[in-house]
Amino acid sequence: MTTLKITHNAGILSCYSKRLEGIVWFFNAYKYLPDRVDSSEQFSLYKSNPSEDITSLYIKEIPKEHRNIRPVVFYNDMQFLDYRGIDFARLDPFIALYFTPSDHVASIVSLYEKKYAIEYKNTCAVFYRGNDKSTETTIASYESFISQARKIKEQFSDVLFLVQTDETEFLELFEKEFPGAVHFEEVPHIRKQQSTVHDELPLEERAEFGARFLAATLVLSKCEHLITHSGNCGLWAVLYRGNSNGVYQWLNGSWGRSWIERLYLWIKIQYKKTLRKIIKGNIGWKVVAE
Repeated sequence: MTTLKITHNAGILSCYSKRLEGIVWFFNAYKYLPDRVDSSEQFSLYKSNPSEDITSLYIKEIPKEHRNIRPVVFYNDMQFLDYRGIDFARLDPFIALYFTPSDHVASIVSLYEKKYAIEYKNTCAVFYRGNDKSTETTIASYESFISQARKIKEQFSDVLFLVQTDETEFLELFEKEFPGAVHFEEVPHIRKQQSTVHDELPLEERAEFGARFLAATLVLSKCEHLITHSGNCGLWAVLYRGNSNGVYQWLNGSWGRSWIERLYLWIKIQYKKTLRKIIKGNIGWKVVAE
């Protein structure tokens, strides 16, 4: 039996990205799926007991059918690329096999849908990630997101807004501009600072916070329109969506890329693909023969 053990730790969706990166690398390198993917050492920032395996709290174990899986490019830094360049058709089987939400997370999704009376076809999700993400990429101004929301409101007058953010100030400003906007009360946010929400929570609350946040991301992914930042949170909203239709992505100072910029990003992806073939591995996982 061959086990792919993922050891990377950071925010919950950073853990997801490295888990997916490792699985894709394994399949591309060996032409088959690992017998088992072990994430027991992941999600450490959310554990009360460091030795506890909380993977099943987030991800549902399902039979590992091949489902026409083919080689594909994916790596963690794709969070900072144009999501229109993602090969969703080839990534979807990996998402279905290794990232199906747990029953617990699915139940929270249902709770959100009922409590907030969400009508996906008439909703624009707004996903703003600030705070310490500024150490990795350029953070959009509040006004840039609000301006994009205005444009959607002008085009679809009856649209409703659903806001998910880690910055209290953004939420307050957005709700002032759009009084009918809703947000998930179950997912806390903090004042602007160089920190993350989970770091500000008591240790015993973090595992459940992760489940609630994942459920929020899944709900956002289903909305007709999605205004998002570039980062692992925005990336996974789009990966679960399965396409980039109706997605407005803030990336390096703008909402759109020219064809020349998209060509450059495609070349960058191909370069990374070649590099992966050369090194055949990465920090964040290891293969264990059992």
